[in-house]
Amino acid sequence: MTATISRPAWTIEFENETIDRLIDKHAPHIPKKRLQEPKAIAKAEELENFYHFRVGGAAHDLFIVQVVANVIDKIPDPELQLFLSRQLGDDGAHAENTRRRVEALFGRDPIDDIQKQVQKHWDFMGDIPRRGWLGFLAFELHYEHHIVAIGSLNRRLSRLYDPESSSFATARIIPDETFHRAGVAEWWLRKFDKASPTEKAELAAQVIEADEEVQRRRNSYLKEHEKVSRRALGIEVEGTGVIYDTWRQEVLSYFLDIPVSQLPKLISIDD
Repeated sequence: MTATISRPAWTIEFENETIDRLIDKHAPHIPKKRLQEPKAIAKAEELENFYHFRVGGAAHDLFIVQVVANVIDKIPDPELQLFLSRQLGDDGAHAENTRRRVEALFGRDPIDDIQKQVQKHWDFMGDIPRRGWLGFLAFELHYEHHIVAIGSLNRRLSRLYDPESSSFATARIIPDETFHRAGVAEWWLRKFDKASPTEKAELAAQVIEADEEVQRRRNSYLKEHEKVSRRALGIEVEGTGVIYDTWRQEVLSYFLDIPVSQLPKLISIDD
């Protein structure tokens, strides 16, 4: 694995252009733009599905908060610590907004259900996020970067939505999460680009090994969450797994400076 790639800046434009290219190549049946405006959730069944979807989203964000709170003083890098303080606060605000929106819709505080879902993340992730910088990087890749393509597809393909949640996502969540992904990439590349070619090869092998371990641990959750998302958002288009897989390859290619064609065979979300 000696060839290198030229990296563009990590921006939302880079993300969208890459996802569109992957759709063209691997899943041209998936529309690249929204074909119809979604309808506001209204029926009892739609609301119930939305509850489970939003509790899952809040749990994702709260898990990030708990992980970052656990490790922020464990990695002796003050620049990273300042970035993580922003990430912690942002994801805490995202989780709290979701919590209060669900409470307003259903008349009860979902915090216990949220924490039950958070515990499931701890159960399958174990100590990986706390295994020094390598485990933490694998955590960040899976909880920030690898999920981007599916999130983008959900927004394009959804037929149901909650207007208030959507407004908050547009105003806060999407720009915040884009900032997080760019920040993680900048932190990693500051470290990686100082390494010698031999050290880079060793680091790349270690990152891929950790990333694969997390993918194995998350696969069952990802499949279940996809079902929850599809029900809540009214998504009918099939065959999105290939976009998750190929987007994950693009992320690792970017972070490790290895062409996609030279990456080893990776675990699929459909495995």
